[in-house]
Amino acid sequence: MNNNFVVSIPKELKNIKSKLFFGLTKRQLIGFGIALALGLPVFLLLKKFSLDIGMFGLFFVALPIIFCTIFTKNGMPAETWIKIMLEYKYLYPQKRYFKVSQRNKWLAKERNMMNGKKARKTKPVRSVSETG
Repeated sequence: MNNNFVVSIPKELKNIKSKLFFGLTKRQLIGFGIALALGLPVFLLLKKFSLDIGMFGLFFVALPIIFCTIFTKNGMPAETWIKIMLEYKYLYPQKRYFKVSQRNKWLAKERNMMNGKKARKTKPVRSVSETG
């Protein structure tokens, strides 16, 4: 017997997602179901005015839900990624303060930043008699 089978093993097992129905994951099935449940009544209500208005209503209601269902960046779903980006940029912005210590005292003196304040370069003041 010759048992020389070649089986490819993925490097990351976290990237493998189980498919349930029509090749969709559980997350995608739930997301598309919610988009349909919210978009269909909007379409039926707005269809009375015009079919175009109904389609636009369906599109604008279902699009954010479908985006959050499909989009992933760096292995994170859309809502997690958006939350992290909002926290990083707006809620907790990174501020770096220069603190004088024994290790960087020479640098603070060199840049005139002692006592936490940067020394201003003052321009010499000319008197009225010098200007004219």
